[in-house]
Amino acid sequence: MVSGNKGGVGKSVFCLAFASALEMRGEPFAVFDGDGRTGDVFAAFRRKCPARQGDFRALRPESHLCNLDLIYETQLQQLLAGSPHLIVNTPDGADAVLKKWFDVTLSHTEASNINFRFVYLMSDRPDGLEMLPQLAESFQFLYPVRNLHFGQERRFTAFNQQYLDGFKVVLDLPALRGEEVRMLFDLQTFPSEAMKLKKKGTGTYAIPTLSRARLHAWQRQVNELVWDMVDNTEMPNLEFGKW
Repeated sequence: MVSGNKGGVGKSVFCLAFASALEMRGEPFAVFDGDGRTGDVFAAFRRKCPARQGDFRALRPESHLCNLDLIYETQLQQLLAGSPHLIVNTPDGADAVLKKWFDVTLSHTEASNINFRFVYLMSDRPDGLEMLPQLAESFQFLYPVRNLHFGQERRFTAFNQQYLDGFKVVLDLPALRGEEVRMLFDLQTFPSEAMKLKKKGTGTYAIPTLSRARLHAWQRQVNELVWDMVDNTEMPNLEFGKW
């Protein structure tokens, strides 16, 4: 499950990169995009893999019970029945509304004996970081990700000073040039697919050679990050008592 401390932190880009890492390793995956505002992750994967779209913001926190819970769990079960990996994208900014959906997802995966990873994308701003201790109470495999699009590791001052020591592993997502990011979303594609696009005739979009090379180098760095996280099934990522 991919969330973040505020809007524009790179959740969608991370989802695309994570899916590419799975494909390049030859492992099937499915996608659930819970961001009803943009749906850009769903757009990149529809008709290419099992994919569903929903809207986590449709349920307010005061609604204790809602049939959307059952609908969502049914969709999760269907997606996981045919795919060993499921990527769940969430709307901007983790909060009390989204925490309900986080918990529903965790309960479902635990009941099905499925390994759950919670990925928390961050900008260099302190907004929303107060959710980290709350999330740590529920999710032992919680992985903060510093998006280096916003600068080097030292720029993440609020996180580094208050929360860094609470985690065994913090992931640093390498920066991807803006033109490559825009290209992926404009073409509704993901890196491993984009790197295969070649011009076949008039009107067919071709990925420029330089962009393909930059995507390949960036994806290779991402792969090194995510596989350690995925393959770690025994050791929680939290250092309890550090906050």
